[in-house]
Amino acid sequence: MNFITAATVQKDDDGKRADKIFRIVLGKMPLSRIYKEIRSGFLRINGRRTKEDAKVSAGDTVDVAQILMEFVQQAEPRRPAHSINREAFRKRIVFEDEGILVINKKKGELVHSDGSSKRFTPLDQLVREYLDGETADSISFSPGPLHRLDRNTSGIIAFGKSAEGAREFSNALQNRETRKCYIALLDGRLTEQEHWEDYLTRDEKTNTSHVAKNSKGDLAITIATPFLISDGKTLAQVEIRTGRTHQIRCQASFHRHPLTGDAKYHGSHNEAGYYLHSSCIVTGDRTITGAPGEEFTAAVAALMGCSEEEVKSAAMQIISSFAGENKV
Repeated sequence: MNFITAATVQKDDDGKRADKIFRIVLGKMPLSRIYKEIRSGFLRINGRRTKEDAKVSAGDTVDVAQILMEFVQQAEPRRPAHSINREAFRKRIVFEDEGILVINKKKGELVHSDGSSKRFTPLDQLVREYLDGETADSISFSPGPLHRLDRNTSGIIAFGKSAEGAREFSNALQNRETRKCYIALLDGRLTEQEHWEDYLTRDEKTNTSHVAKNSKGDLAITIATPFLISDGKTLAQVEIRTGRTHQIRCQASFHRHPLTGDAKYHGSHNEAGYYLHSSCIVTGDRTITGAPGEEFTAAVAALMGCSEEEVKSAAMQIISSFAGENKV
């Protein structure tokens, strides 16, 4: 019987069960079928028969009988050809090391596909295509976003490049060791810094968050600081100490400063929607920043009735102030 080495176990996969590794390698093959092929000897580790619960080690080969591999390849849909413009995409990267990759996301860009549009490639697919061949192959790990950004929120978002990098970043978020700052255009004149501490609940049917009247929801902590006031609107630095869904949008609305253009949360009307930019992430000894582009600054200047240079200057002050306060 001829065998094909379908994959090699990497550091990220060390210690995992053989059946789980085969399940990933063989795509959508049912687990019951995988158990059957392991017992029949059509699926092996290092060319030798194995058991379902055997643990694999880095460097082990995942070997599949040629006849079974041909069947799997015919059943699996062909992957689309890579279409990424690597040079253009590289210009959007604001930070990269062995563990994470940080991209400056555009307003209106999907982080991952929701099935609503086939015209645009979601950001997670672009990241996987960009990293294809540049990182050590892993059977069980695939690069993906490490936190959320709504479709119409622009700014920096981190993706894991390795299981270790993803785990480190995610643990820092969970333990509140990461600090995040946004630039937001708010309705009304916010004349002094405000600390917002509320308990939020979610309505999944309407995809909205609400401030609870009691303490039964999830605690949300946000600090809003004004940097530029013009024409009844405020460009503010917004720091979140927690990571609740729609936290900034919900709390800003509840405290009478909704995001301009945020119809879902009672903001004033704007055809292009709201303007919220993820501008700074501080995690460990890393301070990662990403300035808003001209689409953001030009639109905000028009809505505030001031010059674009004033908006750019205020945005840079917001970023430098936050980065300076949180410098390790």
